Amino acid sequence: MFYETIFIVVLFLIYLILWTVKRITQRKQTGIDPEVLGNNNNPLQIYFSRIIKLLTVFIVMLIFIHSTGFQYYSAFSPFPPLDKFSVDLMGFLLGLGGLGICAIAQKTMGNSWRVGIDEENETDLVTTGVFAYIRNPTYLGLFLLLIGIWLIWPTWTIGIFATIFFFCIEVQVRCEEEYLLINHGDEYGEYLSKTGRYLPLNVL
Repeated sequence: MFYETIFIVVLFLIYLILWTVKRITQRKQTGIDPEVLGNNNNPLQIYFSRIIKLLTVFIVMLIFIHSTGFQYYSAFSPFPPLDKFSVDLMGFLLGLGGLGICAIAQKTMGNSWRVGIDEENETDLVTTGVFAYIRNPTYLGLFLLLIGIWLIWPTWTIGIFATIFFFCIEVQVRCEEEYLLINHGDEYGEYLSKTGRYLPLNVL
């Protein structure tokens, strides 16, 4: 349906604006590009960077294919129980909520915000605001965004994309935690013991 495409395009544009504006603004303020995903010499980080680029191309293709109404067996057909406006609206609102969490996380991190692991410029450990409760609010926001997109277009292909993305992020999160533990030592170790990875410890 046409409004489903509108919902998805709006969510995707807000996502692009959030990341682009934050990157440009921070680069002007600090002279440092926070997009460091492809600058790491670690083979796993290089691999992750390539996977993210492929997934970006993949999701753009999926948005285009779904918007045209193209069908190939059941790959792009929505699950009937979820193919209703109320579910689409729920998905849109959930996606907006996820993007809102991402925006809050970006603002809270300030100039410590990075996309990837920055080995050249050490950043401050941020443990205030939303980070006082969860360690990865940005990733939580992205997960909510993907769930929202799947609710709008509840198809096999969107579900597969979301699953692959989740597992890639799970690997990246552990790499980031290892890096922060090495660089911030006991301070980060204590922070780990008090916070949940995606949800506050008292709701896990």
